[in-house]
Amino acid sequence: MSSNPTYPNAIWTKEDSLTYAVELDGRRVDLRYEASGFQSGWAVYAGDELVERCSELMQARGLALAIASKGA
Repeated sequence: MSSNPTYPNAIWTKEDSLTYAVELDGRRVDLRYEASGFQSGWAVYAGDELVERCSELMQARGLALAIASKGA
């Protein structure tokens, strides 16, 4: 997809219309849209661990980038 000017090494990929990922310095964080009625939203995963659910894609992207950049 694109990189982020704050983290030029961050690489975003769109795997399908409901799944995105960011990779930064060997760390990968996945975003998956999970439909569940009024609680539908974006789930942020670090590996197999669910970190948080976000209602908006941009909120989930920000969180994913923050997680991927920890320790960078």
